[in-house]
Amino acid sequence: MSDTGFPTNVHVLRPRKVSLSEKLDHFLDEHGLEIKKATEPHDPSRPKNINGNAMDCAACGEAEYLTRDYCRCGHYLRGQLEDEYLAWENQVHDDHNKLAEVIALKIKPLRYLFAVGLPFLVGPMLYLNFWADSFTLYPLLWMTPGILIGGIVALAERILTRPLEASAHFLNTYSIETFIDQRFFQLKVIDQ
Repeated sequence: MSDTGFPTNVHVLRPRKVSLSEKLDHFLDEHGLEIKKATEPHDPSRPKNINGNAMDCAACGEAEYLTRDYCRCGHYLRGQLEDEYLAWENQVHDDHNKLAEVIALKIKPLRYLFAVGLPFLVGPMLYLNFWADSFTLYPLLWMTPGILIGGIVALAERILTRPLEASAHFLNTYSIETFIDQRFFQLKVIDQ
């Protein structure tokens, strides 16, 4: 037997714990100091984080090119990108629906205002059609407030519905390239 021979029950032996104080032991148990990992050098074959052609892998956290189906760690990147696209698409539709509800609430009082101006248009027309013997200037003067109210309501409604029309146009024309462009610009803004 050599000098370094150990008894067979050496695996059950535990090192003796030296304690300075109970408070210090409690602090060290709660906030144990972790050994810092040495920062690994950046792999030059991987893209930089802020890049329109790259995304961060959800599994390893490293940047990888969008054209790759799988990350170098084995994670399925195309599925991750499609999940992000579907979430973005649902968000775009939800934003459009919320905008439509807000604009509908803003337009409702305008339609009531148009209903107030409607008698100024209908009354003189009925007068000219049934009771007037000849065309006079009097019914036209009565139609002027109705025409002004109708024009103001139409102009205000047109101005209020512009964002909704722009949102509807975007819904009809977006694609995955639009998603990738918006994703890149959001990452660029967050980085700055």
